[in-house]
Amino acid sequence: MNVSAVIVTRGNVDPQEIIDSIPQGWEIVIWDNGEKLVSRSDGYSEVATDCSVYGRYAAIEYASHDLIYVQDDDVIVSDPQAIVDAWDRIRLSPAWTAGVACNMPQEFRHAGYTDSALVGFGAAFHRSAPARAFERFRERWPGGAGFDVMFNRTCDVVFTVMTNGPRGDGIELVDVPKVNREFAEDVDRMYRQPDHVGERARMLDLAREARDS
Repeated sequence: MNVSAVIVTRGNVDPQEIIDSIPQGWEIVIWDNGEKLVSRSDGYSEVATDCSVYGRYAAIEYASHDLIYVQDDDVIVSDPQAIVDAWDRIRLSPAWTAGVACNMPQEFRHAGYTDSALVGFGAAFHRSAPARAFERFRERWPGGAGFDVMFNRTCDVVFTVMTNGPRGDGIELVDVPKVNREFAEDVDRMYRQPDHVGERARMLDLAREARDS
């Protein structure tokens, strides 16, 4: 199965350790918000914009394959192929292009993630799934300048909530071991920003309303 691995980065860390952990033969696409550059493992590169977390979805346009694997730049996932294999089980369902397999260690499976999921520890999905989710969300919440900034930071919430159907059958959870890189707890990491919890909670409510309307 041909896979494009997409990494979004702030640009202030070396991605080589992650590149080395990606299975051989997978295409790698890096969206660098700091350098404002999107690059591909075949040598192709193009000027990009800083769009925060949304860079992982913007980069899909430059991916060659239909199956997309994503992860954050501050973790090493022990077995990305296992996450892809989990998505392959979703592929047996009628709506397989809309599903997502997410790596969710047990300590994160709590009340804060009842109908959303993490994608930063590794996730796999069909390339069309995010665009479909975001289009439905934007029908309810067209947004504006300030809203779009928040959306770019919390788009993972929108993607997973809008993808997870009313029966909770749009997400396949796996628990694949991962290791945090040495800077994963630095003060500049997004989850440590003072407005992160509030923004995520707000976007969670908006995504649920869009999904259920």
